[in-house]
Amino acid sequence: MMQDLIFCLQEATVQLLSKKYYPPTDPSECFVNPPCECNNPGKNLQCEDCPYLEACLSSFKTGK
Repeated sequence: MMQDLIFCLQEATVQLLSKKYYPPTDPSECFVNPPCECNNPGKNLQCEDCPYLEACLSSFKTGK
């Protein structure tokens, strides 16, 4: 039983560590759950200072 638990924890750790970050493929994806606690992107002034949104949207503008 204990070996099964340890195995499950090891597998969960491997899966978490192997997840890769995939950049957004559409500009609208930049507005989904931004890390800067911006509840209403485009309508809330606090979102203007969000470096994540600025970087994400500018990557589409420059075509990277």
